[in-house]
Amino acid sequence: MTDSAMRESLISPHDPEENYSKDHHLSVSAIPLHDVNLRRVPDHIPWVVLLVIIVELGERFTYFGLSGPLQNYIKNPYNQAAELPGALGKGQAIATALGNFFKFWAYASTVIGAIVADQFIGKFKAILVACMVYIVGLTVLVATAIPASIRGGSAFGGLIASMIILGLGTGGIKANVTPFCAEQYQKTHAFVKTLKSGERVIVDPDLTVERMFMWFYWAVNIGALSPLITVNVEAKASFWLAFLIPLIVIVIVAVLFLGSNKLFLKTNPQGSPIVDAARTVHIAIAERSFENAKPSLLREHGMLEAYPFATKAEYTDYSVEKVRTGITACKLFLLFPFYFICWTQIWNNLISQAGQMALHGTPNDLLQNLDPIALIIFIPLLDFVVYPLLRRYKINFRPELKVTAGFLMASMSMVYACVLQYYIYKSPPNTIHVWIQAPAYVLVGFSEAFVIITGLEIAYTKAPESLRSLVSALFWLTIGVAAAICIALAPVSQDPYLVWMYGSLGIVGFVAETPPHPSRWFPNAANRSRQSWKFPPNPCHPPSKTDKCARAGIIGLNVALELSKRGCGRHITVIAKHLPGDVHVDYTSPWAGANFSGISGNDPNALRWDKAGYLALMKLIDNGAEEAKYLSKTQSTEYWDEQPSSEKIKSVTEYLRDVQIIPRAELPPNVAFGLRFTTITLNAPAHCLHLKSLLSQDPYGCVQFIRQEVSSLKDAFISKDTTIVFNCIGNAAMTLPGVADSKCYPTRGQIVLVRAPSVNENVMRHGKDYETYIIPRPNSDSTVILGGYLQKGDSDSQVREHERQSILRRTAGLLPALSRRQTKILKVAVGFRPSRQDGARVEREDIVAGQTVVHNYGAGGTGYQAGMGMAQDAVGLVQDILGSLPLFSSL
Repeated sequence: MTDSAMRESLISPHDPEENYSKDHHLSVSAIPLHDVNLRRVPDHIPWVVLLVIIVELGERFTYFGLSGPLQNYIKNPYNQAAELPGALGKGQAIATALGNFFKFWAYASTVIGAIVADQFIGKFKAILVACMVYIVGLTVLVATAIPASIRGGSAFGGLIASMIILGLGTGGIKANVTPFCAEQYQKTHAFVKTLKSGERVIVDPDLTVERMFMWFYWAVNIGALSPLITVNVEAKASFWLAFLIPLIVIVIVAVLFLGSNKLFLKTNPQGSPIVDAARTVHIAIAERSFENAKPSLLREHGMLEAYPFATKAEYTDYSVEKVRTGITACKLFLLFPFYFICWTQIWNNLISQAGQMALHGTPNDLLQNLDPIALIIFIPLLDFVVYPLLRRYKINFRPELKVTAGFLMASMSMVYACVLQYYIYKSPPNTIHVWIQAPAYVLVGFSEAFVIITGLEIAYTKAPESLRSLVSALFWLTIGVAAAICIALAPVSQDPYLVWMYGSLGIVGFVAETPPHPSRWFPNAANRSRQSWKFPPNPCHPPSKTDKCARAGIIGLNVALELSKRGCGRHITVIAKHLPGDVHVDYTSPWAGANFSGISGNDPNALRWDKAGYLALMKLIDNGAEEAKYLSKTQSTEYWDEQPSSEKIKSVTEYLRDVQIIPRAELPPNVAFGLRFTTITLNAPAHCLHLKSLLSQDPYGCVQFIRQEVSSLKDAFISKDTTIVFNCIGNAAMTLPGVADSKCYPTRGQIVLVRAPSVNENVMRHGKDYETYIIPRPNSDSTVILGGYLQKGDSDSQVREHERQSILRRTAGLLPALSRRQTKILKVAVGFRPSRQDGARVEREDIVAGQTVVHNYGAGGTGYQAGMGMAQDAVGLVQDILGSLPLFSSL
């Protein structure tokens, strides 16, 4: 076997962390497949997240602190001798309408804040600017709330102006602070660790994000207690002093946030993501689906040139898929306004209801604080008791169930308020004690823990990275929509219609809580309706009686894909130190300039795997399969300095498409043989990431990926139910205990990564101790891999300048188009092919009764072209075991 890591592992010489590690076994772990019977736990939250949470706490203190007194400020007249404080005397209907307008504007302006952040200045700067706007708005409010302004008639105009300014401030912060907080946690893959108790657990990033948002929202509700201060100051002192307290707090927040600038991880705006997303949606609408809008299908249907944006380098199948995911997240929010109509009542109409009850010295707007108090108690209970208990017993409290529970609680709250209002009307004025209202506030508080926190998680995890602020803003916009509906309800938000109003909201909340079909929450869930699964409701966590193992390189991914196609996807867990999406010297596959070529050996296995791989990949392309998203048919010319064996020539000419033996008269000097044919090129990093994404989805069996190292082959059997381990460990086979294959060795190569828009063909020349090749990457920004060398046993990771010059000279000789000025060198790198004497090892080994290893490594440079054929053989070796399992076809 000859060429691997040149196309399967590239190592940057410029990054000190990317020096090649000779301790190979650290880079490898066998990967057991599904149900590993390990408890899943959240990770520790980075301490810098606490700074963001403190900032949010201060902003919410400000928002709720100024909002608390507003109902009385607007509704009641200015009379220092009255029991209820007031200023403007506009009545309940106008007070409720203005309060809802403020909420509508504050949450609608999140879209403006998101556009400013995603499109222009980034989340950090957008939050900082919003703080400044907040300060201006509060200054106006304080200045116009002094008694002289109230008596002089300027208070109402000042209120309207401050509401508009304050809405921009709160919108700018709300749109960006939640995704900015979550982005401080950078881990994206699960991994295994051992607790101090000795228990091995899976640390799940999804649970970490869930925990982060729970405590984020806990801090929000600490801040929401500010009306405890401001409404008392309003009642016992004055409105301007009540509004001054939030002003002081937001100034402190702005100073703290600015002072922490260097501590935060920041993501800068990425071009024009919102405009690009809009253009993508336009193409999808014109083509009637996002699938048809992908450039691969547009090209196939001859429609690519019909859309100028579709021809740009940034428009790829992957970018279209990400926009589709973001749109899916937005669809989930369509029912949320019905919830927020109920939620909004605790900030206006329930306050007015309390004014009709016996207060006994309690401010009528004090009980609204029961909502955050309930959450402050309930969120830790969920995080430390309820959710861990559910996970321990494998009970999956899915997002749609959380939202359903929250809607039901909000509905019950409105029903309670309806009944209470009925008895208020029947009883003598101010005779029912105000604290009887408490259950209505507590039920709404509990509901927020399920609806709002889950909504924040969905907005962050489903949104494309470049549009996280916008999708978060669209979530918050649902509150604005609810507030707008409440404005329309203002005529019935007063006596004597309140019983009907509360009752109607209770009915609306109950009807809206009906769980949506899973396909509305998860894009691939619709496929479930075509299957007869005998598993619990959560398709990603079924019981498993067998675990198979692989590695997360292209060989391991192909094994997982083959198993998935045979119905085993729900029994698979892939465990590796490095997973698709990582960039690291020890993780080879994503760096490849992968293609199908004549680089393999002449032994029967190599020839058979090549044929199987070529036919399988070509079939995927022909059928428009999802797995072929980053594959492309490419014209290829290949030369050999030495005449290939007759077996080699006979084998490849039987199945290669458009194959033509180049006449000797047309061969370059010193070339013995040449072929032209249609090859397959792959965008290696995108292909690996895409395969992982597909395998994680429901139709492929929800294959699990977790991050873990193993120190020996036996450690790959990480649970008592692990039946099969697929050992796809590449170069680590040289040293890993339990394998320690002395036939394995690294083969060094060096490449140059360039951007060359004029290159659209594959050209290769095979020599005795070198490989010259030109491999374009499909669906990339015109990047091309140029190589290279075949240096057996050489593990020197340093770039050699004379080799770089040689590669550039040789490739330009093969393809003169590379000599044009538009060719730009991006990177020079060194790689190590996981080679093996006598060819790759695909072999079954029965360790003990009930434990089997299938070795699948040593492919050299043929992992991408022969990997699918090797996977078919590897899985076929244990078909007797797989055949005894209760499996169902999922593809």
